[in-house]
Amino acid sequence: WDALLEHYTLPPCHTCQRDYTALSFGIGSAGSGVQWHFHGPGFSETLHGRKHWVLYEGDQRPEFDPDFNSRHWMEVVYPTLIRTNLQLPWECTVHQGEMIYFPDGWHHATLNLDQYN
Repeated sequence: WDALLEHYTLPPCHTCQRDYTALSFGIGSAGSGVQWHFHGPGFSETLHGRKHWVLYEGDQRPEFDPDFNSRHWMEVVYPTLIRTNLQLPWECTVHQGEMIYFPDGWHHATLNLDQYN
């Protein structure tokens, strides 16, 4: 992937310098995604398709079972949050050519909405 990533142009931001940025590249089909996790600040750009994001601020922790994937959380757990008026996550759908920034320590999970995201 190094040959591909060396051609990627970083977005214009204060901390986006090659020496201090970890680049990764992922491909997934509809219904796949990344389970809840957190790390330092970052950004994610969608090159193809759409990716749905759910995020909790750093002082809030989502309830989830690590043995289940993010699709299960969206289809089973999320509706119970709505019905019981519990704290809902921030959420958005990032479309092809769009980018999302998430602050340091924010929990986040994703769900790919299209084939070949």
